[in-house]
Amino acid sequence: MFVRSRRVRAGVAVAMSVIALTSCGSSAPIHTTTAVPRTPVAAHPSAASGPCASVTTTTDIGQVPAACAALWAPYGVTKVPPVNLTDSTPAPPVVTNATNGAVSDSQLASWIIASTRGSIWYRWAEANDQSPLMPRLGVVDLVSVAELQAMAASEPITQPDCALFPTQVRVFPITPADQRFFVGQGETVSSRYAFAGTYPGACTVTARTVSGQTLTLASFPSASVTFFAAHEVSDPLLGTILYFDGAGNCTQMGAPTAWCRT
Repeated sequence: MFVRSRRVRAGVAVAMSVIALTSCGSSAPIHTTTAVPRTPVAAHPSAASGPCASVTTTTDIGQVPAACAALWAPYGVTKVPPVNLTDSTPAPPVVTNATNGAVSDSQLASWIIASTRGSIWYRWAEANDQSPLMPRLGVVDLVSVAELQAMAASEPITQPDCALFPTQVRVFPITPADQRFFVGQGETVSSRYAFAGTYPGACTVTARTVSGQTLTLASFPSASVTFFAAHEVSDPLLGTILYFDGAGNCTQMGAPTAWCRT
């Protein structure tokens, strides 16, 4: 789930620290990389014939079929998403495999699909004030304070594509030195791989107050890189997603140089 506005636990919002693409540039050699074919993002098979098949729009849980409500009740949500929520996905990013053969290109392509699916769920949860869903998508401490505050105030958040779906992703193994970086940020990372996402500029994340005002939660005037530690998990309702347990940016001291190079 490549959510650009994730933050570090120390409280520095990634969204508010606009990261120049060359901010951590270095002439040091990096791992040999290969370009992964841009496989179209296939949607997770929807339960077209299941108990939620009739739910085609976001609906209060009390108004969906009882069997459908029973499926979603353990998730703590008050609304149920349309059954085809993840059927519409953006173009896949350019993916570079920098794992030196530890991960196959086909596996990386599957991970990118899983990440895209998770980002769609993230956007739906924020747009519909469904905070109980957030812990199933990643470590909540990595969500920006501004977004958490907006959700607590029942202010719907709009996450545009430019804030969720990077145009380029590079995948690296997490070394012991990289682990020390995350530990230094107060993050406990069990994931074995890091995903460095490049995002376009002119991007803004907003929320709508109960009075109808639009608040800017994050603004990205220029292109930037955010990196994440993540691993694949399978959820009976959300499908296969990437669960994030670490995040950072290239302005932080000790940020892995290779992850910040473009």
